Amino acid sequence: MLRKVVLILILTGCYSYQSAGPVDSVAPLAGRRVTLRLTEQGTVELVGQLGGGVSSVDGEIVGGNAEQLEVAVASTEDTRRMTADWKGERVVIPRHAVASVRERRFSPGATGLAGALVVGGLAGAYALFGGDGSVLEGRGPTQGPGPGGQ
Repeated sequence: MLRKVVLILILTGCYSYQSAGPVDSVAPLAGRRVTLRLTEQGTVELVGQLGGGVSSVDGEIVGGNAEQLEVAVASTEDTRRMTADWKGERVVIPRHAVASVRERRFSPGATGLAGALVVGGLAGAYALFGGDGSVLEGRGPTQGPGPGGQ
């Protein structure tokens, strides 16, 4: 049973995006999942690589330095809040084109709550069905006369 609970908690893992700090101090650690909100100038400057009106980029940091970040893009969002899915294409984004960086982080509190709700739901279903597939004891199809059986 404990294994099932641990598996449920892993499967219901929740993540949130939190500020990664000032753009110029974000360390380009490979594998870090981020959302980069672009400046107005960045939106215009990167139109050739990202498309028109893109205001944010979601993806995984591949590399970078003090001047730029290289991102494997998962999706973009434009100024109308329309998203476009990408397949990990790499784009080099100058740091001066980035207004803010948000990093995807595991959220233990939300994961615990989601896991508790799932476990509670499973326990409730088990209690309701009694573990044998019948909803209510003593009222199976063979108990007592049926309609018109008197």
